[in-house]
Amino acid sequence: MKNIIAVYSRELKSYFSSQIFYIISAVFVFVVGYMFKNVFFEFATRSMRQLRYKWDYGDTGIDFININMVSLQTFNYINFLLLLIVPLLTMRLYAEEKKSGTMELLMTSPITTTQVLLGKFFSCLTIYTFMVILTSAFMVIMAIQSRGQLDFAPVVASYIGTLLYGAAIIPIGMFSSSFTENQIVAAVVSLSLLLGLWLLIFSAQFLNYPYNDFVAFLSLPEHLESFNRGFVGVKHAVYYLSMSLFWLTLTGMTVESARWRQ
Repeated sequence: MKNIIAVYSRELKSYFSSQIFYIISAVFVFVVGYMFKNVFFEFATRSMRQLRYKWDYGDTGIDFININMVSLQTFNYINFLLLLIVPLLTMRLYAEEKKSGTMELLMTSPITTTQVLLGKFFSCLTIYTFMVILTSAFMVIMAIQSRGQLDFAPVVASYIGTLLYGAAIIPIGMFSSSFTENQIVAAVVSLSLLLGLWLLIFSAQFLNYPYNDFVAFLSLPEHLESFNRGFVGVKHAVYYLSMSLFWLTLTGMTVESARWRQ
C-alpha cells in the first residue's frame, strides 16, 4: 500500500505541475458550458412555446418538457468529450517513463508492476474525477433556475455512471501507453480503441439477433443511458468494472513482459 501511495502521489504531482492539464481542463469546462447553454436555452424556448400554446388553447393534455432532459443531454456531451480527453490524460503514463529512461528504474526497483499500475490508475482517475466535479456548477445553475423542478436522482446516477465509465476507459489509455514511448502514438491508439468501442452501438443495428444484442452490450454508450435516466443498474456497473479489470490486467501483462525482457 505504501508503494502504491508513493506512485500515486508522484503521478498526481506531475499532473498538477503540467500546463497541459490546466489547458485540457479549461477547454473541457468551456465546451461543456457551451453545450449546456445551448441545451438549456432550447429547453426554455420550447417550454415557453408550450406555455403560450396552453394559454391560447387551454389545457390540451400536453405535458411540459421535463427539465431533466437538459441534464440527460448535457451528460451525453460530457461523456463523449471525456472519451476524447482521456487519451490525452493517459498518453504519458508509461510512454513518458520509457522516453525519459525512468521505466528501467521502475522495472529494477522493489516496487511491483501491480503497485505501479494501481498508483498510476488511481492518480489518473482522481484527475478525471476532479474534471467531472467541475461540471457540477452547471447542475447547480440548472437546479436554481428550475425552482425545485429538477429531479436530483438522475443527476446523481449520471455522475455515478460517468465515474464508472471513467474507470473503464482510463485503463484502455494506459494499455496504449504501455507499449510505446511516443505519447502521440499512445493517444491515437487509445482514441481508436475507445471510438471503436463507442461505435459498436451503431454497428449492432446491422446485425441479426442475438449478435446485435451482444455487440450492443459491448459498446460503451449502451450502459450510460441507464445511469443518465436515473437507474443504477447492477449489470451496467459490472460491465464497466469488468472492462476496467480486463484492461488493467492486459496492461500489467504488457509491462511485466517488458520487465522480464529487461
